[in-house]
Amino acid sequence: MPDKDRAQRRWSHFTQDDVQRMAKATPPEEYRHGEWGEGPYMPAHVSDLVGRRFEMVFDDGIKAVYEFLETEKLKWSFGEEEHVDFCDVHTITPDLYFVNHYVVDSCPPEAHQVVLDLSNGLVTMNVATMNHPIEPRDVMRTFHFGFITNCGFEDPGYRHDFTTDMVGRAIYWTYHDHGPRIKHMYTTPFFYTVSGVRSPDWAASNPADYVKIRDGVYIFSFLEWRQSGAQGFFLMDFYQMHDVGCFFGMEPEGIVCYTVGAKGEWANYLYTMPDDGPRKTGFGWEK
Repeated sequence: MPDKDRAQRRWSHFTQDDVQRMAKATPPEEYRHGEWGEGPYMPAHVSDLVGRRFEMVFDDGIKAVYEFLETEKLKWSFGEEEHVDFCDVHTITPDLYFVNHYVVDSCPPEAHQVVLDLSNGLVTMNVATMNHPIEPRDVMRTFHFGFITNCGFEDPGYRHDFTTDMVGRAIYWTYHDHGPRIKHMYTTPFFYTVSGVRSPDWAASNPADYVKIRDGVYIFSFLEWRQSGAQGFFLMDFYQMHDVGCFFGMEPEGIVCYTVGAKGEWANYLYTMPDDGPRKTGFGWEK
């Protein structure tokens, strides 16, 4: 008989048609907001990029153009066909911008996360879709690393890239002072572990990617496979211990694609006790 204190699996199987139907039925005023967003550590939407156009070439051959029409609206293309979508633009680090947007009417449902580094012209784009061949609600994604060609930058000859710098570290992230607080443990180059702090009766390990943007600034992203199927994507500034990011996935009410922000605190232990109490390390107990 299962332990009543243990979290039970709560996610249902969806077909690809289910996913597509729910995506089509979710309006922007719903998918752009969620329970982890809009807290006190959420960076403001910024209008710094309005009126600017970025032509990007990625090392795998993809070419993209992003033109910011309004604070929360952009026009973009991967070729001749242009799209206009709502977008979220945030910054927590000088000359570095995080852009998130859902591709309206996409089939399968698709969202993009873009990190524009206007100190050197480098750009990282993540293209995420909901079309996993086994569980369609599980997000799949691909990172693309490239360069902005039209803004006068000289190509530095290197790119943002995957890294193992974060492996072996752990951080508490607080989204709301009286709400979600979690612990991330960056356990291996391809996985991470998350544990609840205020709700310590659950933990999970999931696929993850780590990308170095510049010294002290990294992308961390995970996929909640075998759970809700969602993607989390975060741009983290360790000098400020602050992040900005987004969630993209499927909830019972429809899709979500919204931005979040949290403050961080280094954690020294890989074991979390209720209410931040004592933690077990080695062969003894330490406060």
